[in-house]
Amino acid sequence: MSHSLLCAACVTVASLVASPRSGSAQESAPAGDLAPARPGLVAVPIPRLDPLEPAVAGQLREARLEFERVVAKSGSARSDVATAYGSLGQAFHAYEFFEAAEASYANAARLAPGEVKWLHLLAYLHQQTGRLEESADRFLAARRAQPDDHAAAVRLGEVYVGLNRLRDAREQFESVQTRFPAAARNGLGEVALREGRFEEAIGHFRAVLERAPQATAVHYSLAMAYRGLGRLAEARSHLEQRGPGGITAVDPIVESLQTLVRGERLLVIQGSRAYEAGKFEDAAKAFRRAIGVAPDSVSARVNLGLVLSQLGDTAGAVEQLRIAFEQAPGDANASGPLISTLLRLKREDEAIEILTRVTLVNPDDEGMLVSLSILLAHRERYREAVALLEDGHRRFPERTPTATTLARLLASSPDLSLRNGPRALELAMAVYATSPTPADGETIALALAELGRCDQALEWMQRAVTEAERAQDAAESARLKGETSRFQTASCRAPGQ
Repeated sequence: MSHSLLCAACVTVASLVASPRSGSAQESAPAGDLAPARPGLVAVPIPRLDPLEPAVAGQLREARLEFERVVAKSGSARSDVATAYGSLGQAFHAYEFFEAAEASYANAARLAPGEVKWLHLLAYLHQQTGRLEESADRFLAARRAQPDDHAAAVRLGEVYVGLNRLRDAREQFESVQTRFPAAARNGLGEVALREGRFEEAIGHFRAVLERAPQATAVHYSLAMAYRGLGRLAEARSHLEQRGPGGITAVDPIVESLQTLVRGERLLVIQGSRAYEAGKFEDAAKAFRRAIGVAPDSVSARVNLGLVLSQLGDTAGAVEQLRIAFEQAPGDANASGPLISTLLRLKREDEAIEILTRVTLVNPDDEGMLVSLSILLAHRERYREAVALLEDGHRRFPERTPTATTLARLLASSPDLSLRNGPRALELAMAVYATSPTPADGETIALALAELGRCDQALEWMQRAVTEAERAQDAAESARLKGETSRFQTASCRAPGQ
């Protein structure tokens, strides 16, 4: 009955940002085509700009005007028009207007076939949109045009893995082991994993984590390799360590797209992607830029707070999370991360203050109410905790977490004046009738112990252990076994203050 019940207050960066497609102009009807500037080129479909944020719409209009200025200029060199098309494509690509970007890059590549930048970006666009065969062809062309485009080799290896062309993928990753050792070893590990060579995969993934411990997503692949060898305990251990941090090779051509983004929503998405890749400094920059565009953006401030926490700037993290909370005190996306951060810093009184305000704004939020009652109990404010739970149970008698937490406090509160064994047993039995989990059986045992019925309490604890073992929940089984011993004495009542 500790911080494990605070899960309702926890959120991740991924849950804080809208999907890149959600409400975007990508779904809008095109506003017309940009006619080919030279024979043999294709028209560029221009999306509608009016639904976009003003900063984004203005930027895309400026990109189009600059393109038209270059094309209209008498005597513009072929290379200048190619660059104009490529720059226009980058502007569209930055905001995921893929059709417009693809047509622009294709024209740029046709006009300047030796310019690797447009081939690389076109290949990346195809990779993003799942057109892997085309992506492979373009990355190969980029490598032929510029053999030292090592980032293209890494991406080509990833594409080959997606196509299950494992021999080709291995060749690409092996070619960049000196330049990008972590990305190369990770790729080689994925190839070995798919080929069923699990020991080799483990060696590669361990090397990645030694070099880049922040790449916590690699723990999942490592777990799969251990599972392949039947080493389930090690597989489970690495699954528990899985996180958002990935491995990416430095790719200046693709990363140049990020510098073009101005809209708040896409900056938040960009920051979220950097966060998921373990690039916390880049994520912080993106979220700060989003706040610069939209100071009232709750998601930008929450995400910045979470990133600053990862970077060890706890003061800055709490500051940003508090600002977000003040902007939207009733928003769980704002309050949850602040509460979680304060708890992690062991600043429980401040967390109680925030939770109290949240429950005033959203009195029907059971997760927050239960979390507040648990924190109050931790701070030995038992009477306040019981009163809060009693009020919640009176309003919503069908809610199991509220009833369970109340029953446990009535059965085992250190403040003996709050104990009420009969009521605790009534609540616990009602919960067990609808939710017969091992933990609910333990609650019944606590209530029976308060009533002095130790033999029955012990029977319920033994039943709870059996149920946990039957469910193959080793951790819960071990915890319950550790608690069972005190029910084997003549006086099994929980001690008070």
